[in-house]
Amino acid sequence: MRVKEGDIILHLRGDSNSKFIGHLIAETDGFITTLRPPDAGPNWSYADTFYRVNLKKFEPFDQTIELSTLFTQKENQLMYYFNVNKAKSSDEKKLLFYVIQNGNLRRQNGAYLSEVDSELYNILFSNSNINTTVRERLVIDQSNTYESQKTLPIRIGQSNFSKNVRDNFNHICCFPNCEVADSSFLIGAHIARWSDNSESRGDTSNGLCLCLFHDKAFEIGLFTLDDNLSVSIDIERLSYYHSPINQIIESNGQAIKDSKIPINIKYLRHHWARIGYRP
Repeated sequence: MRVKEGDIILHLRGDSNSKFIGHLIAETDGFITTLRPPDAGPNWSYADTFYRVNLKKFEPFDQTIELSTLFTQKENQLMYYFNVNKAKSSDEKKLLFYVIQNGNLRRQNGAYLSEVDSELYNILFSNSNINTTVRERLVIDQSNTYESQKTLPIRIGQSNFSKNVRDNFNHICCFPNCEVADSSFLIGAHIARWSDNSESRGDTSNGLCLCLFHDKAFEIGLFTLDDNLSVSIDIERLSYYHSPINQIIESNGQAIKDSKIPINIKYLRHHWARIGYRP
């Protein structure tokens, strides 16, 4: 299952009159379970295992968006997207919620979890009030180290950014000698935070693929990178931490793993300024 924690889940409801009614966030990665749904129905009596995703933070749209209306208004664009997607390899092909039957767009039967990338999202909702609707319920989280404005388009952008950054480092933590490569424990982390530098949004060269531990250490300023992309430890700040946290000192001065797209040094300067430490 391709669903990852933090993915945006658009809620399409109804059979004969399907509507987009809101969106949720994937609380966990998708997983396989033997726990049977409460109302799986007779068609699934043969199944011993099921795919499952835990969801959270449902936000309804002020106005629902009828799928039939989108099929009428965006017919040519949706058909083009479908045919381009159909021609892709199995690894690149998206699982779509609609098909073309007898020259017409139809909702895919049984498409319980489909995929919507930024291109398809823009086709569906570029001229609707969905963006305005979500922005009106803007949620701002503030703490000493994090501030974000959570809107649906930004969430989609963050999800795409995280994937691109992890791809850029071949899905392994880039911290020296760290071998964490399980996607459940990797983050496509920003160097310059989106809230601090809007120009950096979506730029893969503004990201590091880090495991959960090293992401946290980078976020709170225990280390940064110098102009040569080598680890630079803030010795004074690290002195307040004990083993195993302070063991990152062993990597001081070592270069991070190589990336396909080089890290842009200008973003590191934003990180230095934010944590109050310059290599």
